[in-house]
Order: sequence, then structure tokens, then C-alpha cells
Amino acid sequence: MSMKSWDKNIYRFLLRGNFLLLILIFIIYPFKSFFNLSFINLSLVLSLATSFLAILSFAFLISIINIASNRLLIFPNVSNYLFYHIIYPMVHKLFKTQSYKYQKYSDLLIKYNNIIRTKDKPRFQSKDILILLPHCLQNVDCPYKITHDINNCHDCGKCVIQDLKQIQNEYDVTIKVATGGTIARKIIHDTRPKIILAVACHRDLTEGIKDIDVIPVVGVLNERPNGPCFNTTCDIDRIKQILNKIL
Repeated sequence: MSMKSWDKNIYRFLLRGNFLLLILIFIIYPFKSFFNLSFINLSLVLSLATSFLAILSFAFLISIINIASNRLLIFPNVSNYLFYHIIYPMVHKLFKTQSYKYQKYSDLLIKYNNIIRTKDKPRFQSKDILILLPHCLQNVDCPYKITHDINNCHDCGKCVIQDLKQIQNEYDVTIKVATGGTIARKIIHDTRPKIILAVACHRDLTEGIKDIDVIPVVGVLNERPNGPCFNTTCDIDRIKQILNKIL
């Protein structure tokens, strides 16, 4: 099932079309007399600017409504596009990824994305589900690397990989471990899932949801009691909860 929908595509077309046309007019405005473009005047520029702001304001308004209610979702993909492709790039530039403000906004994005991806959706078959994990979930001292096959885990219980391997067997889903974005994209290309349950830190999870635009992604934040990228863990019950909802 494609993440792209008509409401998101129309909004994106209108927003980008207005913005590009506005920029184009600003570029050629000084030369309008040379090209005899008498139709370009200040009122046209103001009309386009007003239209652009109106489209943005519409998205902000429905986003406030959507955030305030988990039940009422008006054009959810419009809000998702606004959150990820307009506001998030600004947040990413303004705040460090380990900062409180960045992580709070990331929490909002992931929470809202998960509501959209799991609300009133058709159930998936287990073969269509990919659980994508970061390699830092494995205990750093473990000699049995599970980056190619999670079944290499010897069930010592020192990390959550043992529990995740049990989930793979119990739910008959595919679980893969990625060491980076390039490997994650290759895994997705090779397995061709219809939905992805991804475990990662704030930055990787937010960037992944934003970049994977053709497959719905449900995100679960990992927990970092020892700091980032070192002996992390995750909420096993939360993963089971999501699987029970989409299966």
C-alpha cells in the first residue's frame, strides 16, 4: 500500500506550484518591460503570495485539529507532508539532534505518523511485514554478529535480540538488522515489504520515515541507557502491540 495519496499529492502540487511561480515572477519582474510582460504587476505577485500563505495556513489549521484529536483526522497526509517536508527541515537546521527541542518535535512526528499508519488500515499478512532494527541493539561484547541473520543470536539474554528473535518466530515476520541508511535501503529493496516497523533513535527514525515515501513506516524509538549507539534497547511489548494491530 503506497504512502502517497491524492490529498498529499494535490497539496504538494499546489504548494510547490505556487512557490515556483512566485519565485519565477520575482526573477523576471525587473525585466518585464524588456519582454513586454505587462500582465505581471504587483497585484499578481500579492495574489500568488496570498495563495501560497493560504495553502500553508490550511495545512497548519488541519494539523492543529489532527494533533488535538486521535480520532478526527482531516487530510492526514497533508499534515504529514507539512510536518516532515516543511517544518522538520527547519527544526533540523536550528537544533542539534541530541537537543531537547529536536527530540520533542521528533516525538511528535513519530507519534502522529504512527496514528496515520495504523488507523483504519487493512490488515497485512506476516510475509508483507519487515521489522528493521539498528545494530546497536546487540550487546557490544557479543561474538555472534546478527547483522546478516538474526538467528545467529545464541539466546544469552544480555540484550533484546533474543526477544526479537522470538517475535520473528511467533509472528512469522521478517526481521533484519541495518548498520546504516544504505544497508537499510538495500534490505527494503530486496525484501519488498508492504509495511515497515522500524526501531531507531530520534534522528534515524525521523529521517527514515521522511525518506521512505512509498512504503508506510511505523516507528518505535529505541532506549539509550548507555548513550547513543551503544547497548541500546527497545520496548518489546510495544512492538507486539503494533504487530497485533496491523496483522
